[in-house]
Amino acid sequence: MEQKVNNNWLDEALTEAIGSEEQKPDFEKWKQQHPEAVEMLTLRTSGRPSAPTRPLNIGRTIMKSPIIKLAAAAVIIIAVLFGLKFIGGPDVANTAWAEVRSRFAQIDYVHIYIVKSRGDDFFGHGEAWHAHGKTIVHGNDGSITYDDGRMVQYFDKRGMLTVRRPSIFADGQSFLEYLSGGFLSDENWQLREQIPTRVSDDFLIYTFDPPPGSDWLDTTSITVGRNSLLPIQVKIYVDDEDYDLFIFDYEAPEKPPEFFVPPTVWPANCEGEVVLDGEEVVLNIEGAPGFKEAVVRLYDKYDGEAKEFPSDYISVERHSPEFCKSVSEKARRQYEKKGGPVYRLDVSFVTDEGYHSTTLDFLAVWLNEASQCGVGALGGGLDDWPDGKYRNIRFSPSLKSTDKEDTYIVEIRCRIDTKTE
Repeated sequence: MEQKVNNNWLDEALTEAIGSEEQKPDFEKWKQQHPEAVEMLTLRTSGRPSAPTRPLNIGRTIMKSPIIKLAAAAVIIIAVLFGLKFIGGPDVANTAWAEVRSRFAQIDYVHIYIVKSRGDDFFGHGEAWHAHGKTIVHGNDGSITYDDGRMVQYFDKRGMLTVRRPSIFADGQSFLEYLSGGFLSDENWQLREQIPTRVSDDFLIYTFDPPPGSDWLDTTSITVGRNSLLPIQVKIYVDDEDYDLFIFDYEAPEKPPEFFVPPTVWPANCEGEVVLDGEEVVLNIEGAPGFKEAVVRLYDKYDGEAKEFPSDYISVERHSPEFCKSVSEKARRQYEKKGGPVYRLDVSFVTDEGYHSTTLDFLAVWLNEASQCGVGALGGGLDDWPDGKYRNIRFSPSLKSTDKEDTYIVEIRCRIDTKTE
C-alpha cells in the first residue's frame, strides 16, 4: 500500500507542541524561504535513504548557517519533535520544576541563541553567553550588554554607554529569572512545584501561565531534556503569536575571561555641577555632531519610605493626569526595588542650528546609574524641527554625588539619529 504523505506535518507538529491552534506559526512561508533546511529535516523522517550523517547538533548547525540561524525558532522546535511519542500520564509526568532549576544552577557555562518574533518578522535576534556569574549579550543591531553580577552596562552599536544599573544577579536572582524578566523566580513556590504538561521518551515540556496582572507576558513554554533535566529552549509568548525564544547550547567552546570584560567607557559629551532645586544649568556639548548645548535642572529628591512614595511624584501641566499618574507609578515600583534617594531631572537640548528640543521633564534618576532617553523637536515630533529634517535625540544622563551638600555632577552622553541610520 502506498504510504500517505502528510504535507502539513511540520505545521501540525508545531501546533501540537504549542498546544493551541491560535498559536500556530506560518511555517509554509518559512519552508519556501529555506528549502535547504527543510530538505535536511524531512530526510530524517521520510525513510528515504540518505548519506550517513553525524547526530544532529543544533548549536553547530545554527552557528554555521546564517539561514538556519535566523530561523532558529522553527528549526529547534522541529528537531525537538523528531520521534516524539507523547505518552503523558501521572506516573511519568512527576518531575517538579524545582529539580530542573536545581540542575541548571549547577551549570557554569552556557551559550544561548535568541530570536524575537513579532508578526511575520524577526524583530531581533542575538546571542548570549553566561559563565561563572557573568553574562554578555550581542544584539543583531550591534549593541552589547555586559553584566558582571554587580552592574549591567549596555553599549549601543557606536560603543556609547546608554544604560548602567545594578544587576539583577546582585539580589540573588537566577539566570532564568534574567531571561524571563523576573517571572521564573525561585521565590515562586507555585512554579517550583509545577510538573510537565507534556512528557516524551526524551523531553519534558513545562507550561507556565502568566503572572496575575501581567501586561506584557503570556504563556511561557520550556522544553527540558528528560535525562539531563537541562533547558533546551525557553519560549516566552508576549501574546498569542509573538514570542521571545531562547535556545541553549551547552557544547559551545567556553569563551576566555577577557571576552566578558566591557570596553572602556567613553567620556561624557557634557558634564557639570547642578544644585538641587537650583537654577537651570547650560552645558556645552563636545564630540556629538549636531549638538550645541544641553540644559538641565535637578529637583525633587525623595528618600523616604516606599509606602509613602507620592502618587503625584511626576506632575507636569503639559501632560495629562493619566500620563503623570502612570509615570509616577512606574517610579514608585522602581523605588520599591531600589530604595532611595531618587531625583527628578529635566533635560533639553539646543542643536548647532539653534533649534530647541522638547524638555524631558519626567525623568527619575538614581545616583551612579544611567538610562536611555529620547526627545524630539520643541513641537514634540521627531521631524517637526524648523528646517523639516528628522532628528531623534538619544541621550543617557547620569548623576554623581560631590563633597558639597545638595550639589551633584550630571553627565550626559548623546547622539542624533537620522532616518538613514
